[in-house]
Amino acid sequence: MADDTDSDLIAGERRADLLHALSYVSTESQPDGSYIVNGDLPPDVAPPFIRAIMRVEAELLLHDAELVTVEGGEPRTPEERRTDAFVALVLRVDDRP
Repeated sequence: MADDTDSDLIAGERRADLLHALSYVSTESQPDGSYIVNGDLPPDVAPPFIRAIMRVEAELLLHDAELVTVEGGEPRTPEERRTDAFVALVLRVDDRP
């Protein structure tokens, strides 16, 4: 589900709703250079964000399905795919025409 750059919808949800949800998300850097993403979204804010992440994750799953081979197996774990979906969603929300 590629988003229309002229639309205010990102992964089927309003950009404003996703920006509002992202205001509850923070990151915490770790000594090894990795980051922990923390988010405590209120019940009235979470649904659009969760739906959008799930839609992007579904896109990635369909793409990954094309890469599965007998030798290679699955290209990424479900946890990796969920993380990639989060990053992709954040990049889409920030990508303004």
